Amino acid sequence: MGGLVLLALVACQPPDPLVKPSPSNSPQLKSQLTLTNATLEQSNAKGQTLWKIQVKDTQYTPDRKNAKLTQLKGDLYSNGKVVLKVKADRGEILENGAVILLRDNIVAVDPRNQAVLRSQEVEWQPQAALLIARRDLQGEHPQVRLTAQEGRYATQGQQLTLKGNIVAVSDQRRLELKTEELVWEVPQNKLIGERPLNIARYEGKTITDKITAAKAEVLLKTKQVLVKDNTEFRSLKPPLQIAVKSLVWNYADRLVESQEPVQILDYQAQMTVTGNRGRVDLAQEMAWLTDGTKGTSEEHQSQLFADRLTWNMRAQTLEAVGNVIYEQNRGTKFNLTGDKALGSLSNNTVVVTSYNPDRVVTEIYPSPR
Repeated sequence: MGGLVLLALVACQPPDPLVKPSPSNSPQLKSQLTLTNATLEQSNAKGQTLWKIQVKDTQYTPDRKNAKLTQLKGDLYSNGKVVLKVKADRGEILENGAVILLRDNIVAVDPRNQAVLRSQEVEWQPQAALLIARRDLQGEHPQVRLTAQEGRYATQGQQLTLKGNIVAVSDQRRLELKTEELVWEVPQNKLIGERPLNIARYEGKTITDKITAAKAEVLLKTKQVLVKDNTEFRSLKPPLQIAVKSLVWNYADRLVESQEPVQILDYQAQMTVTGNRGRVDLAQEMAWLTDGTKGTSEEHQSQLFADRLTWNMRAQTLEAVGNVIYEQNRGTKFNLTGDKALGSLSNNTVVVTSYNPDRVVTEIYPSPR
């Protein structure tokens, strides 16, 4: 039985050819170097290891600058520490080890954060500590799974930038995100999107809530989505549409909060409420709006103004507090003003009260003849 050949190539400088050719006036082809079951290693000028790879077969070009590899696995380093453990069916060493190409069934694992990257074509740049996945990228982590056309993993910052047909699924498919460009900050468990995004929340196979936004951040650990710019939020149960510039969405508990003006539309009951700040509990079907609010029933042409407004969506009732004005414009037009109101705009049954009974004012506008 033949023995295994084990060889460590430091700084990718191959040894002298096994057999030196005799001088000749005629051109001679340099001999190729072929290794079996070898360990290849590259170091920098400081003596720090850049990569160390075990291969089944290695075939160097005659100038010894490039090599083709089969059935490889090994470690990729940055600042002397392992940042990725890789394996692939095929690979190449280029430019005296300045670049490593991997092909077919590639798996790269970052032992620092347990992120797993899979692709069919990868380039490793040792000096930049950068892994570039050029085809069919998949990322896996206990918090999230992602797919994209391509990506760049900066190992020093543990940051993966993805591009093209991105789908990110987290929390056992509770949340699904789609966009064209995304940054995954692995240690922070954060996804950052600066391009238009579509985000959906699921219960089983059913979508409960959807968001479209220009920008968003997903905090995977706390199960929150921070949404910015041109945000439209749609809930299927209750049937709501929320328009707001920015919001914080706790998708696990279905809580939506915003410190900016917010408009909530119940498109079945044709009810709209607005406020300069708001909080919505979609699971309990309750909304709280503050700092100047308004409730409107399109069907009954009635409006309710107040400093603060609480909306019970199941009962379709509103409770208003502070500088209350109730206007009814269908049939006999009138206004009621006071300190507090309770009732239903959908049924035109609103009771306005005051801490001082004398402060309740009714104004009736007769219909024009």
